[in-house]
Amino acid sequence: MAPYLASRGVSALEFFQRLGISPNIFQTPDIWLPRPMCFRISNEMADVAQDPFAGAHVGQLTELRSLGIWGDLVMDSVNIVQACARAATHAELLHQGGRVDIVTEGRSTRLIHRFTGRLDEDPTQFILGSLAVLRKIPLMAGGASAIRVHLNSPRTRGDDALEGSLGPNIVTGAEYNMIEFDRDLLDSPLRAMKDDARKITTALQSTIDTAGLLIERISDQDKAKLVSISREIGMSARTLQRRLKRSGVDFDTLHDETRRSEALRLIEQRKYSATEIAYMVGYSDPAHFTRAFKRWTGQAPSRFRAALRDGA
Repeated sequence: MAPYLASRGVSALEFFQRLGISPNIFQTPDIWLPRPMCFRISNEMADVAQDPFAGAHVGQLTELRSLGIWGDLVMDSVNIVQACARAATHAELLHQGGRVDIVTEGRSTRLIHRFTGRLDEDPTQFILGSLAVLRKIPLMAGGASAIRVHLNSPRTRGDDALEGSLGPNIVTGAEYNMIEFDRDLLDSPLRAMKDDARKITTALQSTIDTAGLLIERISDQDKAKLVSISREIGMSARTLQRRLKRSGVDFDTLHDETRRSEALRLIEQRKYSATEIAYMVGYSDPAHFTRAFKRWTGQAPSRFRAALRDGA
């Protein structure tokens, strides 16, 4: 999602902060969010990017291997049929309440995507993203012309934009949201795909590594600098900046956000003075910390602490 937002000129950190999500999400990228929250985030993303097909574009940018255990199971398969079976059996690992059914009839195999239970938010963007991801499984057999994407939604204006993410064979107004492909592909071994998704995964991993090191070293001004972090990760500062930019992240902004979230976490513990917290988040001058805290919250640390106490 972060690289997609960056491609649309939207700061990922500002986007997540507006939704009340800490930048620590880069330090714990496998965190599970409630399904309604996932749907709401994807819908907000589409709105801020002014892109009705944002979910499909994010799915296209997603490398299967980056999808945790589910992605590893799929990519470690011997052939397409095993990859499909694992994708369906372990669909809950991909997202909560998700279900994938495999149906083979005649010369076609279908991966039918469904959600179980009540849907409290519009799942459209999540469906588009899931189909873009599922399409990559038969695509590893080669021959995109043998793959068709069925959408339950009717054709709308601008649907042609979907072809870049879902391929040229799109059927709208279908009975199910699903991927359909020639069953002859089932016995095909998996082939590596050459697209931008791997570059995106590499950039995101560098962002995750940077965020993790920042939270560990935020109290040390020298060790939390770009040059020190990049050296620890094993690349030049310029290369790290480039990878962060691909993920829609600016180092200085991430550094500031890490300080902010850590300062708020510490002050809410009510165990440390403002001066102690200032040093703990890398400020050598408590006055500079106070100014930064006012910028983050609109209040001085003392007033913020008093509000916490009064609200207890």
